[in-house]
Amino acid sequence: MPMIKGRKRGPNQGKLAGSRYFQPCEDLTEKRLEAGLQSPLRYPGGKRRLAEYIGEVLKINEIRPKLFVEPFAGGASVSLNLLSNGLVDKIAIGEKDPLVAAFWKVVFDDPDWLIHKVETTPITVGKWKEMKMTREGDLRERAFACLFLNRTSFSGILHPNSGPIGGKKQISPYKIDCRFPTKRLVQQIRDIHSLGPKVEFIHEGDWMSTMQRAKELEGYAADDLFYYLDPPFYNKADRLYQFSFEALDHVRLCKHLSRVKSPWLVSYDPAEAIIEMYSNNGFSARTIHVLYSTSADGNRMAREIILTNLRTVPERTKMWSSGRCR
Repeated sequence: MPMIKGRKRGPNQGKLAGSRYFQPCEDLTEKRLEAGLQSPLRYPGGKRRLAEYIGEVLKINEIRPKLFVEPFAGGASVSLNLLSNGLVDKIAIGEKDPLVAAFWKVVFDDPDWLIHKVETTPITVGKWKEMKMTREGDLRERAFACLFLNRTSFSGILHPNSGPIGGKKQISPYKIDCRFPTKRLVQQIRDIHSLGPKVEFIHEGDWMSTMQRAKELEGYAADDLFYYLDPPFYNKADRLYQFSFEALDHVRLCKHLSRVKSPWLVSYDPAEAIIEMYSNNGFSARTIHVLYSTSADGNRMAREIILTNLRTVPERTKMWSSGRCR
């Protein structure tokens, strides 16, 4: 199996391998997520609670990435948490959705304008309808439309068919502004902006172009990079994302990762087709539990599968909801 060169190795670490070679570590069931910056974005299948798990993956493999790359950034919760907790040196964010990419660019380049919009824009169904028409044009306007729609649409879904929290008639006890905590959003934007010197790039484009851009950066060897990929769900993705995957897209990603020399980790919904696909390429799945905000059957606890070319992973973890309204 290929080796990661130039890195100190522990007794159970040192090889990149299919997970048939996984060495299970301690059970992390009762551990909690360490404090860290939270993303202002609510995202379908948001991965804030996975940051603890991935942080543990880095620790037990004795890896401190010089650059942590998240090609399907979305809310970028994992990158932000690991960076603010000092587990990675720098991050790189890639996002295909032009609204989301614009949001992250403006957070780091023009936060005062964004904060002014957050503090002065009325949170109404009429404004929501206006924001739904914003898909192209000015970078600033796209950035604010992303945040506004994300915080006022059901489960944060930016899909064109998503509706506002509380419905267009606002007869629900949950109104359109119930997920728009102005003061907290302003503070989050300021806190995240302060990390700007540790952000290598924000790329608007697909996962492959993001990975290629990271690979071509000067000053980074292959084992200086760590890729965390959270592709669209295999099941029902077309209902959740502006840009979902077809079956061939999942195959393309799997084949590409089988050739990547840098360490990588992928999180997926537990679809049998995904498990079979990666198994055929020498990678079997570990299953953990994570809380989603978009469970179709009303059960907030859902399973997540982890695939990686690292040898050692935590055996399992369980992340609990704090019960707070976000």
